[in-house]
Amino acid sequence: MTSPLVLETLRKFRIIVGAVRQHSRTLEDSCGISGTQVWILATIAEQSDIKVSQLGQALSIHVSTASNLLDKLGRAGLIERLRSEEDRRVVRLRLTEAGKAVIERAPKPLTGPISDALARMPASTLAELDANLAVLIGHMSEIDQRAADEPLSNLVR
Repeated sequence: MTSPLVLETLRKFRIIVGAVRQHSRTLEDSCGISGTQVWILATIAEQSDIKVSQLGQALSIHVSTASNLLDKLGRAGLIERLRSEEDRRVVRLRLTEAGKAVIERAPKPLTGPISDALARMPASTLAELDANLAVLIGHMSEIDQRAADEPLSNLVR
């Protein structure tokens, strides 16, 4: 039989996943794009002329994942890519007016409920949570390390 503490901990995970799903749905309903795409727009708004590699680092996602999401945002007319005059391989990102409008109407927090909550936690509590999650992952039999580089909203759909 599963212990009450295990069941209560599972309930907390369900609350967290439910919050991510709900926030993602709210963003999609109000903005017409995914929560991850809104987060990308918000990051570009904060760091205009950011490079694709820097964006991937800022969001803790793989560069190829960022590039695929940027392709969609570019086709939607929400971002523009600017090639460097000095080095044509370097591409910098900016929001278009349409991209800025999406950010203005997007419900907050733009980074998502988990990132927002983690950022507000005391450093010692966050470090303890990180260590405990590593222990949990260590006890799991089936894990996909590639999931660490995927936006969370893509994983909980």
